[in-house]
Amino acid sequence: MKPNNNDKKGHNLLWKIHHWAGLYTGIVIGILCLTGAIAVFIPEIDGWIQRRYYSVYTTPLSAPALPKIDNAFTEAKKQYPKMASLLIDMPDRPEGIATFSFVVKGKDKASNQSYSLFVDPVHDKILGNRDRQNSLANYLRQMHVRLYEGFWGRQLVGLAGVAFVVVTITGFLIYGNFMKKQPYPKIRKKNVRILMADWHKILGISALAFNFVIACSGAWLGLQPKLMQWFDIKAPNDFKAEVIIDKKEDANIAVHWNKVFKVAKQEFPGLKPGYMRASEDGTATIEIHGSIDGQIYERNINSLVISKTTYKPLFKCDISKASFRDKFYSVQEALHFGDFGGLGLKILYAVLGLTSAFLSISGFVVYLHRTDKMKKRAISPLKTTFIYSILILLILIIIAMISMFIGYRQASFIAAIIVNGTLAIFIIYAITNYILKKMKPKASII
Repeated sequence: MKPNNNDKKGHNLLWKIHHWAGLYTGIVIGILCLTGAIAVFIPEIDGWIQRRYYSVYTTPLSAPALPKIDNAFTEAKKQYPKMASLLIDMPDRPEGIATFSFVVKGKDKASNQSYSLFVDPVHDKILGNRDRQNSLANYLRQMHVRLYEGFWGRQLVGLAGVAFVVVTITGFLIYGNFMKKQPYPKIRKKNVRILMADWHKILGISALAFNFVIACSGAWLGLQPKLMQWFDIKAPNDFKAEVIIDKKEDANIAVHWNKVFKVAKQEFPGLKPGYMRASEDGTATIEIHGSIDGQIYERNINSLVISKTTYKPLFKCDISKASFRDKFYSVQEALHFGDFGGLGLKILYAVLGLTSAFLSISGFVVYLHRTDKMKKRAISPLKTTFIYSILILLILIIIAMISMFIGYRQASFIAAIIVNGTLAIFIIYAITNYILKKMKPKASII
């Protein structure tokens, strides 16, 4: 039975949507899949770097005990009397190291310095320091979350996630019937185009469920700040305390962190503190954010807020007791990074992430082969794809090197030029091409 014209039109429309969505966002999707495959190991990578290059480690006690950081905190205040915006990150393993991340304010914002102190939470002492912003862990997260660009980056990542959703769904609708006719996982080797096309289809179908979850959660996480602003969405652990004292008075209140751990243990027994923050805005509060073993939610989504003066609880968020809406909100990041099933799941996420990155490359090769005769290119599709891939990889490596060895601001500035420049060129190209097509239907500047 031959397909009717409506079926053909529907198939052609799906193919065009898949083709253009993949072509114009494929590079961004490829970068996000590549960096995401590495970013799932950020805690493990950072822990290895701490031990290997900073020689910081601790010997856990034989019996479980509450962390101790009061002496280290007192010493940090002596070394950096102008510290502000202190964030205390606690380890998730008994042999892990805590970090004090803070800013030392200068004459203006540009002269502020960011620091991270490595702290032994067992023996209560400072082990070393580094610039937090210039770390590999920060580079991986910033590149994956916002392409290292502060203004448009996160929105572009979110839109790339939306495009990835479109590509995944249309790819399934287009190639689902095709895969019924071709034994799985048979790869035809007639020529490069067919070889790459078959790999593209088979890997796309194999990673379909993974790609759909990653695309949907990535789209949400990328567009989350704007969507929450536009639709007045509140995070489940969002708590707004009232201002009760002067900001300077609030910042000068001494915090006994060992007591904070005891209060957290008493008021929220299952909570494993992930990070803590004392207020400097006049609310006189201490926030303790953490995770609960066995939950499939993003890290540190549970929280406890206590008074900085009385150490009495003011707010508690146990996500296991929250509404379905709040649970759905809180599961997105965990699903996106595979941060709930141990090292084995992370390895699976990394393999599937690299598979998704390959889909961008194979799709580009197939596109170039399809249009090669019409465009009469001097370089073969494989060579063109190889050059583009190496160029993009070099750019990522260069930005990483600048970020780690020169400075975060300099790397961010270069990334902003590349991202915004590429976006501007693309918009100008699209408008110019559209105008020329209207003026001369047969003309094209592709």
